[in-house]
Amino acid sequence: MALHDLSSRDGVKPGDGEKKQETGPRWVWFITGPTACGKTTVAKYLADKLGFSFVEGDDFHPQSNREKMARNEALTDEDRAAWLDALRKQETAPSSPTQHRVVTCSALKRQYRDVLRGGEGNGSQLEVRFVFLDVEEEELRRRARERKGHFAGEGLVQSQMQALERPAEEDERDVIVVRVQGGGGVEETQRKVLSRVRETMGL
Repeated sequence: MALHDLSSRDGVKPGDGEKKQETGPRWVWFITGPTACGKTTVAKYLADKLGFSFVEGDDFHPQSNREKMARNEALTDEDRAAWLDALRKQETAPSSPTQHRVVTCSALKRQYRDVLRGGEGNGSQLEVRFVFLDVEEEELRRRARERKGHFAGEGLVQSQMQALERPAEEDERDVIVVRVQGGGGVEETQRKVLSRVRETMGL
C-alpha cells in the first residue's frame, strides 16, 4: 500500500473537553515528533486533564516494524503506510463515537501528516490537529539512552532526525509547535501543550 493512496486529501479540571462533545465535531490530536521526544508522556497528561481517550500509536506497528526499529533500522515509507492507515482509522473508530482522542505518532514527514489529515474527508465531523514536540538531537539521544524497556533505542535518533520534515505553524496551520528545552522539566512542556490545545478548542 503506497502513501499516496492513503492521503485523500494547569488548574484544569479533568473532563473539561467533554463539555462540547455532544454537538460539535470530534477532535483528534496527534502528539508528534521523533523517538524519545516525550510523545506518550505529554499525550497521557493531555488525555487525563481533558477527559479524552488516549491511543498509543506504537501499539499499531506490525511486529516487523518493531523488529527493524529494535535493530536501529530506519522504517521506509512502505513500512509506515499500513501503520499510518491504522492510525487514521482510529480517528473514526466506533467504540467511542463522540469522544475526543489523543494519539501518539511520530509523523516525521509532511506526507505522513497528510495521510492522517485524510480522515477529515467524506463528510465526517472531525477536527484533526497536531502537536509537534521540537527537541534537539543531543537531548533526544540522552533521553533514548536513559529510558528503559522501549524497542526504539538511541541508534534510531539519527535516522529519524534525517527523515524529519519540521512543520512550521505558518505553513501547516493545523500544527502547534512546542519547543522543548534540553533538560527542562516535563511539567513545563505539558503545561504549554495543554494551554495551546485548550486555546485552539476554545475550552
